[in-house]
Amino acid sequence: MIDRRGVLAGGAALLLPAAPKPAPAQVVARGGSGEPALTVLSDGGFEMPAAMLARDVEPETIRSTAQLSGPLTTVLNVTCLKRGDQTIVFDCGSGANFLPGTGKLAGSLEAAGIAPDSVTHVLFTHLHPDHLWGALDDFDTPLFPNARWLASADEVAYWTSPKVYEGLPEDRHAFAAGAQRVLKELGDRLETRTAGQEWVQGVTAISTAGHTPGHVSFVFSDAQGPVFVLGDALTHPVISFAHPDWRPASDHEPERAIATRRALLERAVAEKARIIGYHLPGAIGRVEKQGAAYRFVQPA
Repeated sequence: MIDRRGVLAGGAALLLPAAPKPAPAQVVARGGSGEPALTVLSDGGFEMPAAMLARDVEPETIRSTAQLSGPLTTVLNVTCLKRGDQTIVFDCGSGANFLPGTGKLAGSLEAAGIAPDSVTHVLFTHLHPDHLWGALDDFDTPLFPNARWLASADEVAYWTSPKVYEGLPEDRHAFAAGAQRVLKELGDRLETRTAGQEWVQGVTAISTAGHTPGHVSFVFSDAQGPVFVLGDALTHPVISFAHPDWRPASDHEPERAIATRRALLERAVAEKARIIGYHLPGAIGRVEKQGAAYRFVQPA
């Protein structure tokens, strides 16, 4: 049996953090004014090996392409959409016990003036630790006590299957054990949906599988046009766009993830959509074609 201590240690071992400086609680970005109100909140960040960005690519090529002069730091961005009497949160961070530098969501909610008990819906893109473990507070009770919690039926089935460990490398067994623990605590509060459905009125889930088998992204519109909340479908502000065919080590199904990235990038360009990436610095931007590839462009 894998206990909670083992879960936390295993997750940390996989990501190999290099003692990052804790990121402050903060509001990362706001998506315009008026109704609906779009706010992106920080759950902090952590350092990870640059080699995680691409399998089978030379480390120096990765570093130069990613424009790295120092350690690679990934940020965690939690999106909040307020409209009428609804407050919708997309993913919920890593919680207090994942990695140093993470678990800042509660402070960021306070900084943004968003009370946890005002949150009406939590929509998960997928169930990796840095997106799911923040569902529970320090007392293992739901962080958002009045929320409806919604996740992909395929994603829940994958992580709760008795055979999940057979398809995972040993250093990711902790991810499955952690997911099962959190889902058990959420219990019947958790509702499952499928891609292609409106999970909340006006917010549609689309299949973006590959990073995980049941990964979804969310599409909605505001006064400025369509918005895509992408979770981990695009994870690096340079490599995911310039080299969508590279294979990040964190993708469960690399070839499927490549197809997903290409389709998403094309759709974002065609629809002139704003995108929000969970691990993209600054969070909000647009996609532009750049020759045969793409680039991530943020507001000036």
